[in-house]
Amino acid sequence: MSPDLNAGACSLCIVGVGNTLAGDDGAGNRAVSRLREKYGGRKEILFHNMETDPLELWDLLPRCGRFIFLDAVAGRPTGRLVSVGKRSARRAYAPSLHHMDLPTVVRHLSSLRDLDDLQWSIWGVTIEIPERLTEELTPAVSRAVDDLVGILSERIETGELSVDAPGSFERLDEELHGSFT
Repeated sequence: MSPDLNAGACSLCIVGVGNTLAGDDGAGNRAVSRLREKYGGRKEILFHNMETDPLELWDLLPRCGRFIFLDAVAGRPTGRLVSVGKRSARRAYAPSLHHMDLPTVVRHLSSLRDLDDLQWSIWGVTIEIPERLTEELTPAVSRAVDDLVGILSERIETGELSVDAPGSFERLDEELHGSFT
């Protein structure tokens, strides 16, 4: 169980992003659920699954100063661990066309809440765009989720709660207009 959102601030919030009914798109939520099972009793860390509406971050952002968003991003080969730029629109499977991309939502909500010092990053797992509904992960993405859980477990156990993705992650920066930087 995650800490009560009304009961004091935490040091780090780890948010799973994705649609668990779209197979590999739910990779981030799977990782967060596993981390919550292991570390849910820790008051300094908030674990949250965000499956549909990114505007629910409105209530989460003031609770922590640092956020790691675990998300699925379109890319080949599947199962690569990547970090996604803060100005990127890159996402594997949008829940609906009226939703904004995650970086835009975080930037706008942070601004509205005057959270200028918010630290955040997006850690991703590359996936093929889902073509059918299923709750199962492909083997490559399942292994990547295992790796994410292992990396974050090590950080939690050592007290290293920075949002910076490991240097071994490939950096993906697709600007909102579609150019790569």
